[in-house]
Amino acid sequence: MPAKISVIMPTYNRAAILRETLLDVAEQTWRPLEVVVVNDGSTDNTEEVLAEMKPILEHRQVGARFVRQDNAGASAARNRAMREATGEYFAFLDDDDRWEHGKLEKQIQTMRQAGADSSACLINNRGGTSTVPRRAEQLPQGECAAALMDREMAFHIISLVVEAGVARANGEFDTSLRNGEDIEWMMRLAHRARFASIPEVLATYNDTPGSLSDGRSLERLVQQDEGPRRALQLMHERCADRPGWDEQAWRKRVAQDYDQFVKHLLYVGDLKGARATFEEGMRLSQGADPLPRVKSKLRKARWLALIGKRLQHPKLRA
Repeated sequence: MPAKISVIMPTYNRAAILRETLLDVAEQTWRPLEVVVVNDGSTDNTEEVLAEMKPILEHRQVGARFVRQDNAGASAARNRAMREATGEYFAFLDDDDRWEHGKLEKQIQTMRQAGADSSACLINNRGGTSTVPRRAEQLPQGECAAALMDREMAFHIISLVVEAGVARANGEFDTSLRNGEDIEWMMRLAHRARFASIPEVLATYNDTPGSLSDGRSLERLVQQDEGPRRALQLMHERCADRPGWDEQAWRKRVAQDYDQFVKHLLYVGDLKGARATFEEGMRLSQGADPLPRVKSKLRKARWLALIGKRLQHPKLRA
């Protein structure tokens, strides 16, 4: 009998679009298939939608495992779904994103042909104006932890199919991270997995208002930086002793990310926080580019503050 795939799906207050996402699962060509939805304390009519969709899914031979919990965030919801799942493979899908017909079958076939335990694909991003990754040759292939750390390769969580045993051995998503938790978990995975990815667009990521990636103000950008900032440190703590670790690639990533963290703090006028963040980034990255160059913005921001002004974000305004 073919191996079962469990679709891991957290949901929170997305009743209006949840039906379409679940129908994408029902229309997949792979069987046996189950979808494990964890309702993370929704206050809308999510439970009503799930009750409506359960017989529809089961009619299409898709097992429907629905669990409700108090609101605890995306990490906790994904962890609960993985604990409830019974499949030999896991595939990840968020409640506002979409899959193309045949996605799962194509990925399983590719993995088996290559003897791999994980697979990713291209996804449409932000209204189809770009893809993740930008080019098909940047998809993960083989053992590629260093290339993923260095951003030479990339993939999105909703594109991932992975053997359940490998996913469980990788540990749970970190519930202390309110965003950036998927990046940290995927970097851990990259240090134990072997990929065989498909150079096709098989999913669509939607930046829905209210999602964790919905950066619509300067203050929200600063708040969102807290997760990735902590995730960088966790990557080092959890992966530095694993095969494939590349210290220089990690330092380069730190420098790139802290360059943005510092700028965001300057844009909201937090000069003290920006200086402390700059110094922390320089220590962690050992002065890797491009972080040293942001020092000129620190100086400019200090002079602007003397006349009651601040640096302006090129697209957003405070």
